[in-house]
Amino acid sequence: MRIAAFLALLMTIAATGLAGQAFWQEWQMDRTPVLEPAALAREPEPQPPAAALPPRDWPQLFGEKMPPKATLEPPTSGDEPEPPTAKAPPIDALGYTLKGVVRADGAVWAMVSHPTGELVIREGDVLEAGLVVARIDEQGLWAGPEGEAPQLLGFSEDENSPAD
Repeated sequence: MRIAAFLALLMTIAATGLAGQAFWQEWQMDRTPVLEPAALAREPEPQPPAAALPPRDWPQLFGEKMPPKATLEPPTSGDEPEPPTAKAPPIDALGYTLKGVVRADGAVWAMVSHPTGELVIREGDVLEAGLVVARIDEQGLWAGPEGEAPQLLGFSEDENSPAD
């Protein structure tokens, strides 16, 4: 076994020496290009004029150019009625209840309860997106979308409230 290992070592050393010699010869070789005298005397071949070449007919990569399609707009006439606007749901249905009204120094606030929490609001505040408080009076809180008639959010009638 030792003899086989020694022979493998000798062959590896010999192969390494041959590779080193080939590398050294390649390293020492002159890298300047050698031009043949016939290549220096050669004239360039004549080329046909550009106009004589047939135009290249390549297929369009993104398709052919097309004129824009005519867009037809529906006729507008004043005879067609506009669809009715959806009415806002009552404020009571949105989960708001009026708990009380506070008046102090000429200012009026309303205490409003909602499943998400209690609110103290005054005139001009926004209950939720689109619902603006228009006024607060003895009847209750008046709120609704801007530009529409406000709806009344009155006091809730509980069994615990005193009877008149």
